Amino acid sequence: MAYLEKEARNLVVEAGRRLKREGLIARTWGNLSARISDEQFVVTPSGLDYDVMGPEDLVTVQISDCSYEGERKPSSEKGIHADAYRLRPEVNFVIHTHQDQASVYGILGELLETGGGFPALGSLVPCAEYGLPSTKKLRQAVADQLEWYPETSAVLLKNHGALCMGKDYGEAFLVARELERACGGKLFKLLEEQGLDEGRMAGLGKSQRKGNRFCLLLGGERRIYDLGARPEELPLEAAIHGEIYRNSAVRYIAEETAPAVTAFCSLGDTLLPYLDDLAQIAGTSVRFSGASPEGVRKALKWRNAVLVRGRGALCTGKTADDVAAVRMILKKGCEAGLLARAWREERGPLDALCLGETDARLQRLIYQKKYSKKKNRG
Repeated sequence: MAYLEKEARNLVVEAGRRLKREGLIARTWGNLSARISDEQFVVTPSGLDYDVMGPEDLVTVQISDCSYEGERKPSSEKGIHADAYRLRPEVNFVIHTHQDQASVYGILGELLETGGGFPALGSLVPCAEYGLPSTKKLRQAVADQLEWYPETSAVLLKNHGALCMGKDYGEAFLVARELERACGGKLFKLLEEQGLDEGRMAGLGKSQRKGNRFCLLLGGERRIYDLGARPEELPLEAAIHGEIYRNSAVRYIAEETAPAVTAFCSLGDTLLPYLDDLAQIAGTSVRFSGASPEGVRKALKWRNAVLVRGRGALCTGKTADDVAAVRMILKKGCEAGLLARAWREERGPLDALCLGETDARLQRLIYQKKYSKKKNRG
């Protein structure tokens, strides 16, 4: 049964914050909605953080044609939500996430067989073909899977994320959690077979620039350095940070040495764009570099992350929040890279699992020109 509008709005706001707390959604990535009648649903607006979103900010959308009321724009993925309600009369709550394990497993483009043990999720989860976000191609790809698998409560979106549905808020949330566990179990088995080195790497510290100086925190010790100093006069870590600051507009740099990152870094390979949010936020690829100031600086050109031999990764941004986003996406991207390597052993070339070059470049351009500017304006 559809929700009363007031209850629907309150539940969508609560669901957004809960999903963010549990790591299934970050920043404004993903979107949520609830059915309020046979003809309408309310959905999260475009580009508004879940922490500040209120019930009044949600947008009412028509299921039939995706027209909407009010001055706020609804999520650009409103069409996927509309199709879920149109094709599934029993569905009253929909969550679209970029949750880690489901997003990573989805790069394979394969049907997920859960093996049971996931009552809300069911035994099969289909995977929709890749389409650029907010496009008719993506919407149609998801609708096709909803029609071909009428029993499914979730759909993986190749190179992108997942769609989770339920008869109510509680069931949709449970589907999202069960999907993460089911995909995580599959990934663990696939990656365990590779015997990859996840050893701790030394890291390169984190820093913040203010004017012509930067503060570097490394090994629990904090030091201030002048950007006018020559690289050879500085410790290697400080020289690398200084080289980045002198040649870019970034103001924050942070190391990332999560197990998936160090494992991928140990391969000495470029990280390809297996996920579209990696292409958007980190770069159309993440290059591998030796641990030298010049090498790291060159590898970061047009990018916000670099893999450094024996050190893990460095992530950059204009704000601390930007850097946190790059770190989060890089960990997920490296898991996808490790999965792609396991897949290659049996099936074929890695680029079969990636975004195409044109799609990756377009994603990066849209993010830099539209989303990041809008976010930084507040």
